[in-house]
Amino acid sequence: MENMTHSFTDLSYDHSENQRLRYVSSSSFGKDWNGVLHAHDCTELFYVTDGEGWLCTADEKVPLQKNQLVIVNPKVHHTERSSLTNKMHYIVLGIDNLQFHFGKENIILPFQIFQLSSQKDIILPLIQAIMEELKKKQASYEEICQHYLSILLLQLQRITGQELNLSVPNDIPYECEKAKSYMEEHFRESITLEQLAELTHWDKYYFAHQFSRAYGISPINFLLNLRISHSKQLLSTTDYSITQIAESSGFSSQNYFSQIFRKCTGISPRAYRKVSTEVKSIP
Repeated sequence: MENMTHSFTDLSYDHSENQRLRYVSSSSFGKDWNGVLHAHDCTELFYVTDGEGWLCTADEKVPLQKNQLVIVNPKVHHTERSSLTNKMHYIVLGIDNLQFHFGKENIILPFQIFQLSSQKDIILPLIQAIMEELKKKQASYEEICQHYLSILLLQLQRITGQELNLSVPNDIPYECEKAKSYMEEHFRESITLEQLAELTHWDKYYFAHQFSRAYGISPINFLLNLRISHSKQLLSTTDYSITQIAESSGFSSQNYFSQIFRKCTGISPRAYRKVSTEVKSIP
C-alpha cells in the first residue's frame, strides 16, 4: 500500500474537551496492502477518491466506490480491501474525542457509509485543505485544521439531514455496546449467553465478566430487566392476558414470567395490573 501520513505533533492548541484531529493519511492500493482486521481508539473518517474496494469487519464485507464517505466508530475491528482491477484510493482522518450516533433513533453503529457524489465539491475540498495544512505546517496550522474539521462535521450533519449526532466516546468496549444494543432490539426473542458471546466473538465467561464490569449488571439480568420493563407497560396499558404478555415480552412460559416478575417487583403480574389500574383511576 502506498501511504502518506501527516500527524499532529507537539500540539500547543488545547482541544482536550473537543473533537481533535489526530492524523490524516492518503492511501492507495499496492502490493504491500495489509488487509488485517484492526481497531483504533479514535474515530476514522475516510473518503474514497477513486477506484473500488470493500470495508471489512468481523461480520460484514461492504462494497465501496468513488465519492463514498465512510465513518468507523472507535474500537471497531475493520480493514479496507481494494479491487485488483480498479485500485482504490482514499484519504483517512483519525479524530479523537468523537463517536457518531446514526439515524433518527440515535443508534451507535460500528460504521456508516454515505454516498456524496453530489456533495463532493463541498466535502472533498475541506479534507484536502486539512491535508495541505498538515503538509506545510505553517504558522497556526493546528488551529486552522481544527476549524476545518469543525466545518467538515457541521457540513456532514447538514448533508445527511441531521441523521448523525456527535458525542464523546465512553470507555465501554464496543463488543459490550453491541450486545446491549442487540438485547434492546431483540429482547422479545429467545437469547442465550452463548448467542451474545458469539455476537462479540468472545468466550462467554469473558463476555459476561466484561459486560458486568461495563454496566454493573450481568447480561442475563440486563435482558430480564428489559423484559420486565416491557411487561409492566403492557400490564398497565393493555388488556392482554398474562400468557400473551409473557410471550410478547420474551418469556418462555407464563409460569416462568410470573416467577421472575414476582422476584423483581415483589408482587405478581395480576397484582401489579390491579394496582396500576387503581392508580390510573384516581382523579
